[in-house]
Amino acid sequence: MTTDARLTISEVASRAGVSANAVRYYERYRIISAERTAGNARRFTVDAICRIRLAVAAQRVGLSLAESAEILAEIPRMSPDLEQWSRAGQRLVDAGQARIAELAAVVDEYRTLDFIRN
Repeated sequence: MTTDARLTISEVASRAGVSANAVRYYERYRIISAERTAGNARRFTVDAICRIRLAVAAQRVGLSLAESAEILAEIPRMSPDLEQWSRAGQRLVDAGQARIAELAAVVDEYRTLDFIRN
């Protein structure tokens, strides 16, 4: 186990603003990863908090967990490279803007329909 992997599930959950079950869920979908102690307890690095927060934001704009995992897989564990984190954030912004454009197109389509009035 690396010395960087120190946070418990409850610590990650508290700092990321999610439940402990959500932390396990994000681990299962490879948004984050944990190392195990000799007693089989999970330990996370501090970047798990950022990864979860980005995944939550991605879900809010309509990205799937698989898409989030793909974006986050490009960032090595404990990467101090802010450019990589910025690119991931920009991909989320771009996805959000694309989603807004899709929804606006749907709304515009509905505006052109003649609904039967009773």
